[in-house]
Amino acid sequence: MPMAEHRYSVRHVKTAYRGFMSLDLYEATIELDGRTTDMVREVHDHGHGACVLPFDPDRRTCLLVRQLRLPVHVVEGNGLILEAAAGLIDKNDASPADGARREAAEELRYLVRNVTPVGTVYPIPGMVTELMHCFVAEYSAGDKITEGFDADEDEVIEVEEWSLDDLWRAWKDGRLKDGKAAMCLMGLKLERPDLFTV
Repeated sequence: MPMAEHRYSVRHVKTAYRGFMSLDLYEATIELDGRTTDMVREVHDHGHGACVLPFDPDRRTCLLVRQLRLPVHVVEGNGLILEAAAGLIDKNDASPADGARREAAEELRYLVRNVTPVGTVYPIPGMVTELMHCFVAEYSAGDKITEGFDADEDEVIEVEEWSLDDLWRAWKDGRLKDGKAAMCLMGLKLERPDLFTV
């Protein structure tokens, strides 16, 4: 029997924490193959996000950020990770694409154009409600922002420019571990294989 035909019910139990994000406790009952299974799960909710991988089609380069992520530090002992520019979509963003443009300006300090969607995913569907909207966009050296659009105070960010071929190699050999950057990179390679030689 297809999974869609199985029956389940979900009940909100309580909010365990509310701050930058909400952590809620839920109970679920699933009826599966004539038996009933109960489970309790924590659900993390902080809104939906947008990410962008800007690329320069003439120089075949792209822009990413390297920043501190405490969970990565807990796992690896070094919390500095290479990522696509990303952030939460806020109430002033007219669309996820507008959120991606704003994040490129704030984190990368570049204006981007021709913002193109490459997919929307649940990065951690077993625990987090967030939908991540992934985009690629074009930039050139003349698009650099010289004033305004500062990153948030708690963000320690370094902007890195990579060749697209080198970034693809980093994905293949395991150095690029950010899922949203990988999705943007694969989307770009599918749409514009002419930008890659590997």
